Amino acid sequence: MTSDAQRATIGIGFFPASAPAAIDLVERAERAGVNTAWLVMPPLGHDTMTVAAAALARTARIRVGTSIVPAFTRHPLNLATQAIALAELAPGRFRLGVGTGNLAVMANGFGTPITRPVARVREYVDIVRTALGTGEARHAGEFHTVDAKLPHPAQVEVSLAALGPRMFESAGAVADAAMSWNVPLDHLDTVARPAIARGAAAANRPAPPIITHVNVMAGTDREELLAAGRAALLPFTQNAQYTAMFEAAGLPVGADREPTPALIDALVVGGDEAAMAERLGELAATQDELLVSLPWPAGVRRDQEDAVLRVLGALGSGDQESNRSVWTRVRETPAASRSARTPSTNRGLPQMK
Repeated sequence: MTSDAQRATIGIGFFPASAPAAIDLVERAERAGVNTAWLVMPPLGHDTMTVAAAALARTARIRVGTSIVPAFTRHPLNLATQAIALAELAPGRFRLGVGTGNLAVMANGFGTPITRPVARVREYVDIVRTALGTGEARHAGEFHTVDAKLPHPAQVEVSLAALGPRMFESAGAVADAAMSWNVPLDHLDTVARPAIARGAAAANRPAPPIITHVNVMAGTDREELLAAGRAALLPFTQNAQYTAMFEAAGLPVGADREPTPALIDALVVGGDEAAMAERLGELAATQDELLVSLPWPAGVRRDQEDAVLRVLGALGSGDQESNRSVWTRVRETPAASRSARTPSTNRGLPQMK
């Protein structure tokens, strides 16, 4: 279990309904005392790097991160130079999350089928992280050959979104943190953390932390929350990569490929402000960091957003590390402290009408 001095950072994640709406939500999050706002980006969604630049320019304290930049929408050096600009705009406040994104959208929408995505994104992240850390990129690999000098290094942590053990292992080898998305908590303990440790050991480096994703929905009617949770998770139960992971985690999707109540309970925290605060506080004591995401914009009201922001702001107000980035913490915290977690199963939605 984490000590008070190692309390998890808790941030808000959301899908931008529009660029102005996203900036407004980040500003409200800052006023509420939330320490990180994560901009969620499907491959054809609002560009998180662009929106992050505007949000950073309009705020003074809150950290802003990408969850994620779909890697294969741009060259790794393009992403590195974008990150340098954002780091100059708001020193110490920009956090870069990278992942493959939805591979079906990449293949069908972009007309770019992605072969060997795990190996490809691992090399991609290695290039970006090295370029940011050193200001140079000299790499001759399987997918990229680059030889370039950037304007200067930038103090930007690079997280890798992961779903299966091979991607978590890659995060352990090349990233500053692993970032989960709709991965049950028990699966993180039994599969993800050991995979990260293997990757880190092979690369002779400390095991990085996990930014644990949790869905959150404000309300007290269980049936309404189940319906909202079902709508939020439906795109994932229709995705073969996710259904395989859910089955491996002991939460198989039915023949209708609809989210089951058990899956919703495992992946969603819901309730009134007191219930959300209690459960998220418990999770914060067992995780390195929490990324608490709101539903798709059409499924959440402003008052529900504000309720979640109040909860996260209150939970984060005692966090002594709110201004310290993961890339610093992972180098200072012994690996044994980060791996000694108390398994924590999500209690899910309130048992009430």
